[in-house]
Amino acid sequence: MNAPDLTIRNGVVVTPTGLVRGGLSVTDGVITQIGADHLLPTGTTDVDAGGKHLLPGIIDPHVHLGIGPGTGQDKLVRDFRSESADAAAGGVTTMITTTLFGTESRGEVAEAAIATGNQNSLVDYRLTAVVTTREHLTEAADLVKLGLRSFKFFLGYKGEQAEGFGMNADGISWDFFYQACEALGEAGAKAFPTVHAEDPWVRDFLTERLRGSGKNGLLQRWLETSPNILEPMQIYPAALIAHEVGTPVYVVHTSAWQSVELIRDLKDKGWPVFGETLAAFLYWTAPEADARDKGAVGKIQPPIRLDRDRDALWTGVLDGTLTSVGTDCQMYPHSSRTDVDFWDAQVGLGPGMGTALSAVHTSGVLTGRATLEDLARVLSENTARRFDLYPQKGQLAVGSDADVVVFDPTETRTVDAGSLHSAAGYSLYEGESLTGWPVQTYVRGHLVFDSGSIVAKPVETLTTTGKNETPSPLSQDRFSPAAHST
Repeated sequence: MNAPDLTIRNGVVVTPTGLVRGGLSVTDGVITQIGADHLLPTGTTDVDAGGKHLLPGIIDPHVHLGIGPGTGQDKLVRDFRSESADAAAGGVTTMITTTLFGTESRGEVAEAAIATGNQNSLVDYRLTAVVTTREHLTEAADLVKLGLRSFKFFLGYKGEQAEGFGMNADGISWDFFYQACEALGEAGAKAFPTVHAEDPWVRDFLTERLRGSGKNGLLQRWLETSPNILEPMQIYPAALIAHEVGTPVYVVHTSAWQSVELIRDLKDKGWPVFGETLAAFLYWTAPEADARDKGAVGKIQPPIRLDRDRDALWTGVLDGTLTSVGTDCQMYPHSSRTDVDFWDAQVGLGPGMGTALSAVHTSGVLTGRATLEDLARVLSENTARRFDLYPQKGQLAVGSDADVVVFDPTETRTVDAGSLHSAAGYSLYEGESLTGWPVQTYVRGHLVFDSGSIVAKPVETLTTTGKNETPSPLSQDRFSPAAHST
């Protein structure tokens, strides 16, 4: 029998059924064996994990590459390169990013994004199509055949903010959303809408009322522009329509305790409603972020909220109400956070994939709220299931892709944005002491990140330099295939 390409031993493997002391072997990018060290064959590359944990690669369901100042194809190339490096360093082996916004054909935009990603991403990725016009609904079936499963609807936007995305100034009406659910149901193959739920009419009214008020406690004042009720005000009608039509609905960046209770009640009725929250919402409260003077770096819609909300989010994560945790990552330049007035700063948390696992581990496992097995479920397995990537991704099991994070749960670092791999140059966690960091990250059995350094290179770099180097994992298609045929 030929030796496996890779064996990682002397670790603690976090599997869907529990912890296994030992390691795993990999051939052709797929896990072929998991077990005690003495049962594992010697690999062509044989790695001693030094007693550290082996986690399934993190799947980030909520990423926005290519947006921000300079939005367009060149920005998308730069973001795929820098933010996929940040992802790899943070243990994210698959990121699900939105297509570029606008009114153009979603098929053309998606195909261009796939070509860009395959040349420039250091990790696997999927796409979420941003739907801004009714004409986009006619492309749903073709996009599903292309491999997309998720379709984003910005229910929480209107006016100039909506027009900037290529939407009608009135936003997405409920009849539009009803038609969308019908179109996705007809497209089949597990297609589903994802919704930003946050009533924009009340929010914009309150934002103008509060604009410029409060020089201290800015993020506490910001959360007053979007009261907790604004999320369930849109979650419930979206869920009603989706249930009526027979389509699942996925609520992104859930932030309010009332939203968690509503989603739980709907799930208890058997409705296919899925909730996602953000690593930042599990880590921060607005008073804590204000105490660290985060200002516009922490400005997001919906906002970072209060202790009761954070506690409810953690409860929802652990009881299955909220099935996924993302970052809502965008690569905005530092100047967009610091060189403008807080009230004029563009909303968005900026980079986050390089710190998400460490932040959730610190706020969850170290506080006794969660276990590493819980993190593997909500950061990997659940998202793989929802986005039709399971069982190829989302777990460490024989036959699954060898997306592996060698994780040191005891390493503590003070976050320094300059040491992260994002091009943004800042971090919401700047100055925070986080415990639990990736030591190595493997994508389909290929080492991408090792002890602080990115060790893979994009295909485009290898092609343009003409160097005869060891091929990076990008020598194969990075666009992750669906687990089920259409």
